[in-house]
Amino acid sequence: MSYPLPSQFPPPAFPPPRRSGPSASTRTLGLLFLAVLVGGYVAAVFLTRHIWEDREATRLTYSTATSDGAPPSPDDLENAREVIEKRLHEVRLSGSEVAIDGDTVVVTIPSRNPAAMRDITMPGRLTVRPVIHAMPAKPEHPTQNPSTPATGAAKPVDPQRISDEKELRQSTNPSMQILALQYQATRCGDRDDALAGHDDPTRPLITCSVDGETVYLLGKSIMTGAEISEADSGYSDDAGRYVVDVAFTGAGARTWADFTSANIGTQTAFTLDSRVVSAPEIREAIPGGRVQITGDFTRDSARELAGVLGSGSLPFSLSPESSADATLPATAIAKLARGVVIMVGIGIVAITIVGEAYLARRR
Repeated sequence: MSYPLPSQFPPPAFPPPRRSGPSASTRTLGLLFLAVLVGGYVAAVFLTRHIWEDREATRLTYSTATSDGAPPSPDDLENAREVIEKRLHEVRLSGSEVAIDGDTVVVTIPSRNPAAMRDITMPGRLTVRPVIHAMPAKPEHPTQNPSTPATGAAKPVDPQRISDEKELRQSTNPSMQILALQYQATRCGDRDDALAGHDDPTRPLITCSVDGETVYLLGKSIMTGAEISEADSGYSDDAGRYVVDVAFTGAGARTWADFTSANIGTQTAFTLDSRVVSAPEIREAIPGGRVQITGDFTRDSARELAGVLGSGSLPFSLSPESSADATLPATAIAKLARGVVIMVGIGIVAITIVGEAYLARRR
C-alpha cells in the first residue's frame, strides 16, 4: 500500500494577511487637522510679521553747551550718555540708543515722533533753597502752559549771556535784588531761560515758578540733586493730585531734618533747572529722609520729573541740532519670538511629514 508524498497534498487555504491602516474617516479627520495646523501657523506668522522687521526710529542729534563755552570733557560726555539712557528707561523708551559723536550726543528712539523725547535732555539740576521773598509776576508775554515747564534751553546759549544773568539775578546786593525782582517779574512768561541749569547754588537766586505766576528771591541752596537716592511718582489721595516722592541719601536726610526743624513756618523752594517747581510751607520737622513734591503735574509729567530726578543731572546743556528718520534693530524679546516661531515651524513640518506618511497607508 502506497501513500501520497507531502508534496502531493494541496497547500492549506489560509486567508491573506490584512494590512493595518487608517480608516477613511480617520484619514479625513487627519488631513483636516494637518490643514488647520498648517493654516494656523501661517496665519500666526503673518500676524507677527513685525518681529522680522527693523523698528521705525528717529535719530536726534544734540550739540553740547557748557556754561563757560569750553568743550565738554570725555568724562562729562560719558556721564551724559549714562544719564540719558536712565531717563529713556524711566519714561519707557527702552531699546533706544545713545552715542557720542565728537562733541555731540546722538539719540535714536523707537518712534517717528521726536516729541517723545520731551524733557529727556533737560539739564535736570535740582536745588532746595529757602524762600526769602515771593510776589506775583507781571509777565509782558502770555504765560506758558503750566503742564509744560520751561526747563532746559531750546537753543545754544551764549556763555556771556549766562554770565550776565548770573550778575543780575544772583547778586548779594539788596538794592540789585529789588531791581532784579521787578525786572524778572516781567519775564516769567518767557519759555526760554538763559540761566536754566546754570545757576550757582552757593549764591542767592531770583527766578520764576514753572507756571509763570510767581517770582521768587531764594537763598543759597541747602541741598542739590546729588543728595537724592531715588524718585518715584504716583497719584496721592491725600493731595488729590499727582505727586513726586523723593528719597534722600543718609547725609541728605540729616540735612533735611535739621533744616526743617529749624525753619518751621517758612517756605522752601524746590527748583529744577533754575525754576521753582514747588514751594511748600514747612509745618513740622521732617525726619526720615523723604519728601513729596507737589505741583500742577499730569501723570506723564510727574513720571518724567521723577525719571529726571532719579537719573541725576546732565553736566552740560543739550540743544537740538538735527532730526532724521532711522531704524533700530529688533529688541531681545523680538529676537526670542523669532526663535520660537522658527522652532514651532520646524515642529509643524515634522508633524506634517509623519502625519502624511501615516495617512498614506492603505488597508
